Amino acid sequence: MSDAVGRHAVALASVAELASRAGAQRVVLLVDEGEIADATMIEWTGDGLELTEAGVTEPVAAAAVAQVAPAVLPDVVPVPPTALTVDPDTGELAAPIGALAGLAGAVVALAAAFGGRSVATAEFATRDAGQPFMLAARPGEAVIAQLGGATFAFPEGWP
Repeated sequence: MSDAVGRHAVALASVAELASRAGAQRVVLLVDEGEIADATMIEWTGDGLELTEAGVTEPVAAAAVAQVAPAVLPDVVPVPPTALTVDPDTGELAAPIGALAGLAGAVVALAAAFGGRSVATAEFATRDAGQPFMLAARPGEAVIAQLGGATFAFPEGWP
């Protein structure tokens, strides 16, 4: 295990946990490293984890963080892609009652667990395989949804 993976093991485990519990197809966490350093990026896709610190990207084997307790254990139910519909022209996003709030709450919790200006994003498949949607969150700010090339902010304080 590299030093960078050791320093960010909890964040790596947290990203993998959110992806697994929420059924996301991609999760990215930008960990605020303070004023004097660039953010560290942790990315999970169906292919695995990657860590980018100080411009150096390295793959991270799931086994490297399998025994690490994540900072967040979101209480979220994965939403099947067939239950999510999006219309980027109107900004309409349809899902079962409470599903979006649950997904957004999990993304907010991930960003909040790492403090400062940390940001978390999660991308989810929808009924239209070519039209995923993404949620982005930073503690204390409105949750953002991206549908196609359009970006929409949820009301302050939601979820």
